[in-house]
Amino acid sequence: MFIKYEELLLNSKPAAFTTLYEGLIINYAGINQFTKSIHPLYDRRNNIHERIASVEAILANYNQIPEYRIVFQKDYQEFDEELFRNGYERSGHGTVKMIDIKPLQNELFTFANFIQNGVFIEEEIKDFWLDDFSYLMNYSQVEDKIFRDSIKRLIVPCSTFTLIEENTLIGQAYATFQENYMIINSIVINKKTRNLSYGKRLLMSMLSYGLKRGAEIAIADVDYLDTAGNKLFDKVKFEDIYGYCYRIKRITK
Repeated sequence: MFIKYEELLLNSKPAAFTTLYEGLIINYAGINQFTKSIHPLYDRRNNIHERIASVEAILANYNQIPEYRIVFQKDYQEFDEELFRNGYERSGHGTVKMIDIKPLQNELFTFANFIQNGVFIEEEIKDFWLDDFSYLMNYSQVEDKIFRDSIKRLIVPCSTFTLIEENTLIGQAYATFQENYMIINSIVINKKTRNLSYGKRLLMSMLSYGLKRGAEIAIADVDYLDTAGNKLFDKVKFEDIYGYCYRIKRITK
């Protein structure tokens, strides 16, 4: 089932460029680890050493250091061990979290009046939302362009969320919808208003909207170092369903 979740996440967070090479999904020129890493989603047992070497040669043309996303599942063990033998070190850990939305229906009713809660929802990506999101994320000019170009190429339904209180931009997020799944991405709260429960209000409003839209399961990909993000999802009772790490090629001088 973890392959299904990884596919959902890949559809939700497109990279600037993506190539499928012998079962490896290669992301290029992203702005975070997920969107500039290699995902060995299929065929993890055959010709591993040769495929790793071939990918290194491909990425060398783009001046990109190879980095792999390794899911903590038995099927990945052989691939992970081969990466280790080839000088790849662990760099970053995280967990994919999930919640069944349906049992939350009564609790989510409080958040169903989005305007009253200060949450504004768009069912298409608008430039003004991108402007505010880039500001909250503190993207550089290059990162901003990459993100705009990438998110506008989404092939799955996407909704954006903005939390405003007293004419102040508090927070933003976006979510995609695939089958009966809601994939929650990049909840960001204005640094001036953090630790005031705005994150929970925004997340609960998102789940309420997802339920209204027909989603039954919500998933999120959260880095272990994102203390605030983990605390928020745990507070709402998301469960960890599997962990992962990244392996990056060690540079020798």
